[in-house]
Parts: sequence; C-alpha cells; structure tokens
Amino acid sequence: MFKLLTLVFPGQTRKLGTPEKIVVHGLGIATGLLLLCMSLGLYVNRELSLFFFTGSILVLAFLTTTGNPLRPRERSAASWVLSGLSAASAGYFMAMHEVHADRLPMIDELTTADLTFAIILIALVMEATRRCIGLTLVVLVSSFLLYTVFGNKLSGSFAHRGFSLQEMIDHLVFSTNGLFGPALEVAAFLVVVFVVFGAMLERAGGADFFYDFANSLVGRQVGGPSKVAVVSSGLYGSISGSPTADVVTTGSFSIPLMIKTGMSRTYAGAIESAASTGGALLPPVMGSAAFLMSDFTGISYGAIALAALPSALLYYLSVFLAVHFKSHRDGIKPTADASTPTVRHVLKTYWYYLIPIAVLVWAVLSLNRASFAGGIACLSIIPIIAWRERSAKGFVVGLGQALSDGMKGMIGVGVACAIAGLVVGTLAMTDLSGKISSALFALSSGSIVLTIVTAACVIIVLGMGMPTPAVYALSAVLAAPALIQLGIPTLAAHLFIVYLASMSAITPPVAVAAFAAASIAQGNPIKIGFVACRVAMVAFILPFVYLFEPALLLKSTPVDIIITLGRIAFAVLVLNAGIEGFLHRRLGTMTRALLVLSGVLLLLPIGWNEVIGFALACGTIGWLWVSRHSSYAAVKA
Repeated sequence: MFKLLTLVFPGQTRKLGTPEKIVVHGLGIATGLLLLCMSLGLYVNRELSLFFFTGSILVLAFLTTTGNPLRPRERSAASWVLSGLSAASAGYFMAMHEVHADRLPMIDELTTADLTFAIILIALVMEATRRCIGLTLVVLVSSFLLYTVFGNKLSGSFAHRGFSLQEMIDHLVFSTNGLFGPALEVAAFLVVVFVVFGAMLERAGGADFFYDFANSLVGRQVGGPSKVAVVSSGLYGSISGSPTADVVTTGSFSIPLMIKTGMSRTYAGAIESAASTGGALLPPVMGSAAFLMSDFTGISYGAIALAALPSALLYYLSVFLAVHFKSHRDGIKPTADASTPTVRHVLKTYWYYLIPIAVLVWAVLSLNRASFAGGIACLSIIPIIAWRERSAKGFVVGLGQALSDGMKGMIGVGVACAIAGLVVGTLAMTDLSGKISSALFALSSGSIVLTIVTAACVIIVLGMGMPTPAVYALSAVLAAPALIQLGIPTLAAHLFIVYLASMSAITPPVAVAAFAAASIAQGNPIKIGFVACRVAMVAFILPFVYLFEPALLLKSTPVDIIITLGRIAFAVLVLNAGIEGFLHRRLGTMTRALLVLSGVLLLLPIGWNEVIGFALACGTIGWLWVSRHSSYAAVKA
C-alpha cells in the first residue's frame, strides 16, 4: 500500500553521470544566457525562444528527475528517450515556425505531422509534471481534457458544443491561449531572470551573507537559531522567490542548529518551511505567482510588490513571534556568543552584497520592464563573482554554474506553467471558468462573505496538490471573476489568490517546502507541513483582511494606514501568544482561548469586532499582568 501511495509523489533527483552532466550544464548555460540577454534587449523571435525554452525545460526535467521516489537514481534509458522526444518536438516547432505563423488558426487544416508532434508534446508535459510535481496535478488536468472531449454529452449549464481533435490541438498548442500561452511566457521571459539572479547571488556568497547578518542581528536572543532561520530565510527568499530553494539553502545551516539547541525535528523543519514560504510573498522578487498576476491583470509588478509589502512583513512578524513565544516557553537558549560578529561588522565587511539588492529594488520600482530590471540586477552581481573567484577560469566556471543552477531551479516552475497553460486553454475553449464562477456566485446566493469563503476553500484545496504557479493560474480564471463581480478591486482579489496559493508550499499532502525540510531534519514531511501551517496560521487569515482593508494594501490615507497596520500587528501578537501558550509566562487553556479569540476579532474588520477584540485582548493581558505581579508580591512577602 505504501509503495502505491509513493507513486502519487514526484520523483527524486538523479545522480548525474558524465553524459548527463554535459547535457544538463551545457543546455542550462545556453538557455539561461539566451534568456538573460533577451531581458537586456537582445532581439530573438519570442516564439522560437519559447519553443527552445520548453524543450530545454523538458530535457532537464527528464534527465534530472526519476520516474517516482522508488526508482533508482542512476542513469535510465527511458530518461534519454523522453529527452530525445522533447528535443525533437521542440525542434519541429522551431523548424516549422514560419509555416505555422502564416496559417490561419482554427481555419487552415493541421498536417498529420503537426497533430503527431503536438500530441507528443502534450504527453511529454504531462509526464514531466508527474515526475517533477506529482500525480495530483496530472489527474486534475486529465479531468479538464476529458471534459473538453465529452462535455458535449452532458446536460444542463455545464454542457458545451463539442470539439474535434483538430480543434482541441489547434487551440491548446497552436494558439497563444494554451500551452505556449501567457503562463509559459511569464516563466520564460520574466521568472527565469529573477531565478538566475538568485542563483548568481548565491554563487557570489549571498546566502552566507544573509545567514551571518541574521545571526548577528538575532542570534544572541532566546531561541536564536530559530530566529536566525526566520530572518535569513526571509532575506534570501525575498531574492530567490522559491520556497524549496530557500529551505535547501538556509535550512542546511538552521535546521541542524535548531535541533541541536532542543527543538524537535518536526518543529525545526516547520519553522524553516514557514519562513521560506514567506519569501514568495516578500518583495522585491516575491514568487512566480506575482509575475503571473502582473501578466493576468495588467498591473505593473512594482505596484504589486509595493501593495504586497505590508502583509508580507506582517507574515514574518507572525512567524518571528511564534518562534519567540515557543522558545521562551520551552527555554531554548541562544547559541551566539561574544565571538559572534556584530551587525556593524557584518555590514562593514560584506557591504558589497547590498549593491545588487539595492539595484534590484531600484530597477523594479523605477523601470517599467520587470525583466529588464532583473537583467540589470544580474549584471550588478558579475563584479562580485569576479572578485570572489579571483581568476578568469574561476569566474567563467562560477558564472556558468550560476546559469546552470538557475535553469535547474526553473524546472518545477517551467513545467507547472506549461501544464497550467493546458488547463487555461481548456477552460477558455469550453467557457468552464465562467460556468464555475457563476456556480460559485449562485452557491453563495450573492453573499460576499460566502463567495470569499468558498473561493478560499477552492484555492486551499487546489494548493494541497499543486505548486504555487499552477494554483494561481487556475484560481485566477476560476475564482477571481466571481470576487471581482462582487465589487472587490482587481488588485485585492488577485493578491488574495496569490497569498493563499503561495501557502501551497506548506499545505499537505504535497507541501514541497515541508518535504525539502524533512529531508534535512530527518522528520515526517506531513507532520512538518501541518505544524508549518499552524506556525503560519496568520497567512490564512490576512488575505481575508485586505479584501476589506484598503489600508493594508497602502490604498488609503497615511493616518488610516498607520492605525490599520498597528491594529493588525497587535492582533498578530496576541494571536501567536495564544497559539503558542506564552506571554511572560506559560498560559492556561482559558487564557490561550481568550487571546486567540481576541486576535481573530481584531483581524476581522466587521462591525464592532475590532473594538470588542481590542477590549478583550487588553483585559486578558491586564489580568495576566496583575496576576503575575500579585504572585510575585506574595512570593516576596
């Protein structure tokens, strides 16, 4: 039974032999360099480069990932066959580009070769998804494809007119609304630049800088290792935008240190998972879903990043407070000592790592092209790599390794965006997105609260089996129209989806960040995922808040913004104190329940809830203060 269940999960990373290393590194460097140069203004036909990117991602996926977790990690003949088919399919579309560009979609007939290579490509994307993401998403996409084929046999509002095989293939592969649609374009021409930026910064030693800076900042406090994990993961995650890469990079230091100081393996993995997941919400880079949102909504990435900043900082405040209260309750001691460098020393010694970050922030907020901003930021790291390597050979090897690592980090995102394009294509063909949105609206009887709750449930359920880009792409076409129809601003509606979709990294059963942390902590990934959800509980509440609080998105007066952020920060404090059971001393069950209730009431801007929550929180904290000092006076007497 266990072996059968493991087939649902993605495969594991292969041990590459010499031929595989040559292909993986060579293709990674070539693709990364091409797309980086395009971001800086080099003209290359977008369709041709998109075909090349797709073929590269598929080849990398098959050569680096096993068929399932039980397969041997050594060389596989099947992986080479699938890689060859991927290269052949991409090569066919590149060779036939001019012919396909001249044909009239949905009018001119497709040739047998067109249909054959298109079907092979769809099958390859499905298989790559099964290997890299898991069977859940494949089953979901298959259900949409089956609906496209047999939906005309249904009755009622969910029936459609029916489509021939040629119509389906034409729409899904040969139009800009399917596999080669906006989602894959965002991955190829936008996300990849920022992933390469993160890989280059890591190659230049940026991850060590973030860890040393965090250690000097909070390492001397109670629960120092756990707080270092939160701060360093936030700093690195804000640049990488990838929860998995964040866990593997910062978690390799922080998780063993947390376990050494008394944290359980499960809780250590959960803290790192929750902290790393927040990096996908924290500007300047955020995650791939934010880039998709910019493309879907037409809102500039700079405006999205600025609006998302307060909620991202509140998320990290919540995780930090959870660690703080947990550490005090369990008596976790700091590990930093007098030999630990000060913040001033770290900044004085490694100040140059701040240059590419400053360039990135300036470029994202000032320039109108996010990909160009990422390209400029990548260029700013090159002198640091050159200075660090100290030789021409070391510089070339280091830069090439960074490009290769960046493309390997793009495998999951690229595959997810490719299959998301298939889903979006089927939804557009059959108008299923409009039907589901109407059904959501009808199910909630037009109630804004019920519609929001229903949409949130759909997003969270989807997040239990898919990565963030796929969750967002699906939810943006399924849930966003229903939310916008209720009068919710487009920015708030889509950020609501991005926020909940990002939590897919810690939401069991897939929970990619929890699985990555489990491999380091040697713990149960499902348990780590559930504890991470508890640590990050505020992240499941905050999205509801900014649907009704424009101030949380910085869309109000300065006074209103300050008051709102202060109230929510106070709510985060009392909520975490109640969840973790500590506020100056261990708390009883009743006190914890009162603090949790007051925190929830403070967060929800409905009627008098805020006033009641504030009074309840202040009354509970006041009672704790009085009882604490009364007990102290009695003991002293």
